[in-house]
Amino acid sequence: MFFWKRKPKRLYMPVKSHWYTRPRRVSAIQPRNIVVLKKRGLIGFLKDLANRSVYWAIGIGGVLLLVCFLSLSSYFSIKSVEVDRQNFNIDSAKIENKLSSFIGKNLIFLQKSSVSQVIGQNFPEFSDILVQKIFPSKIKIQLTSSPPVANLRAYYTLPPNEEPLPENFTELNKAIDELSPTDPSLLAATVPNPVDDKKATQGVFNLDGSTEAVEPPATEQKALLNRNGQAIFDQQENLELMTFIVRGLTQPIEDREIVIPQETMDYIMDAIQYFNNSMGLEVLSLEYFTVAQEIHLKINNNLTIWMSVDRDYKTQIDKLKTIYEPAELSKEDLAYIDLRVKNKVIYCVRGTKCDKKTD
Repeated sequence: MFFWKRKPKRLYMPVKSHWYTRPRRVSAIQPRNIVVLKKRGLIGFLKDLANRSVYWAIGIGGVLLLVCFLSLSSYFSIKSVEVDRQNFNIDSAKIENKLSSFIGKNLIFLQKSSVSQVIGQNFPEFSDILVQKIFPSKIKIQLTSSPPVANLRAYYTLPPNEEPLPENFTELNKAIDELSPTDPSLLAATVPNPVDDKKATQGVFNLDGSTEAVEPPATEQKALLNRNGQAIFDQQENLELMTFIVRGLTQPIEDREIVIPQETMDYIMDAIQYFNNSMGLEVLSLEYFTVAQEIHLKINNNLTIWMSVDRDYKTQIDKLKTIYEPAELSKEDLAYIDLRVKNKVIYCVRGTKCDKKTD
């Protein structure tokens, strides 16, 4: 008699889904803390936890001691500051003197942003500042100068000096009085008053006896102008760049001095780019007036566009764009177009009374 092996019964029904191929079973693995609590009891568990707390306390204490040692150790104190002179026009000695306050501080806990902030406040001509820590006791700085964007021609006029007479004139007059006590009228003729002389040089004498004030001629300074609005005197003029003319200064500018503020410089550069793209015309030069806060864009045919820095440049340029072609202003011989007045475009034909050149 043949006995056939019975097939085991299926524990599950075959289905297409893969997640129900076997019956779910509750995991027999329990957390280790529960197992320890069951085996050793509550007292043993608390002792084990106390031992671990001791280990943690020892570890944290060791880390704190290490931090204190590193902060108080003179091995990691800053001893030198090196400026990478990729550009020979950079005065590395002047920058290192400004960073002398960091000498002696701990290099590990030094914040690079504090070094960059000091350099940026005292030397705004750098567009990129990279600070590196060279262990154990050195700081290395790499600087990238802001590129020049225009040639600068600045005109300044010194204000009249209304200060009292110098002491040497008073002493000179006393000495003359002691040596030759003559008529006061003759003495005044021989020893002129410097204030009267200065007023005479600032006026024009007419035949009718009247005098009219004449402004002294402005003095010109030439330099390069970078993106931050600073004057750079140690570089030669670049003929490929446009020229910025700045008028209304009362003092001569110095090297690395900010002639045009950063906000105004951003306004000017954005206005020039927007004008070139929207109008299809190229700005050849620009004139900036510090007192009036306006700019004059000089384009082809010696035409000047007057704009106010206090108003949005897009509004002013779009106003010109809507009327420039329909009014055929490109065919007119214009001296300037004034966009400073709100909702108006004022233009002046060359040779008329409004043209300053005919005055």
